[in-house]
Amino acid sequence: MLEHSLDYLRLKLGNFKPDTAIVLGSGLGLLSAAIENPIVIPYAEIPDFPKTTVAGHEGCFYIGKLGKHNVMCLQGRFHLYEGIAPRLIAGVVDILHKLGVEQMIITNAAGSLDINMPAGSLMMIKDHINFSGQNPLIGFLDTPRFPDMSNAYTRELRQKMHRIAQKENIKLYEGTYIMVLGPNYETPSEVRLFRQFGADAVGMSTVPEVISASYLGIKVLGISVISNLGTGLTDEIQSHEDVMITVAESIESMSLLIKDFLEEE
Repeated sequence: MLEHSLDYLRLKLGNFKPDTAIVLGSGLGLLSAAIENPIVIPYAEIPDFPKTTVAGHEGCFYIGKLGKHNVMCLQGRFHLYEGIAPRLIAGVVDILHKLGVEQMIITNAAGSLDINMPAGSLMMIKDHINFSGQNPLIGFLDTPRFPDMSNAYTRELRQKMHRIAQKENIKLYEGTYIMVLGPNYETPSEVRLFRQFGADAVGMSTVPEVISASYLGIKVLGISVISNLGTGLTDEIQSHEDVMITVAESIESMSLLIKDFLEEE
């Protein structure tokens, strides 16, 4: 899958071997500005590579040095609600793995299911619930099925990030993320149900990448920017424009945590 994409990226990267991939969610693209002398590769130039269509997702790789790591930053991710097949998302993660990526930092914008975790908060993901009805591993298996998901959000990376957040005096929540298919926002009844499931935040991404990464043995750190309170927790009408505004206000803290994280081996 995506063999032509892989060949093209290998040619563009030359001797550069990335060890870390960063997936940037809605409105989080400014982190790529911290990469030293980046190679910029628009997705549209890559043969057979999927395109992103969502506002706030530029659709480019930014590749270079960030801290002590060689990174591939995906400024723009792929969502099932765009019509992207789950298997294609698995194929993108497989490309990263074949290029040398050993860890992924996956970010997203998510709605809070807890009135005590307000918009503008940062939540590190400790676990997820796949409520999308889709799985990226269907039809994409070169080795035995049934990968273990007990440590999908790698414990040692979460412990490291907690330490960094304490050092920077940044409040970092930790919770469970539930993925829905979208593209509509949730109903008040769905929000109540998801809370009963044990979820703390809801969004429309991340889980396909994490399942694919876990299958391939890639370590994962996941962070949600809490962009809004879930439907029914306030009287506000949900909108993507408001999400983008709230995310913009949290970028500085998110970027500082990730840059500090990558300053360590």
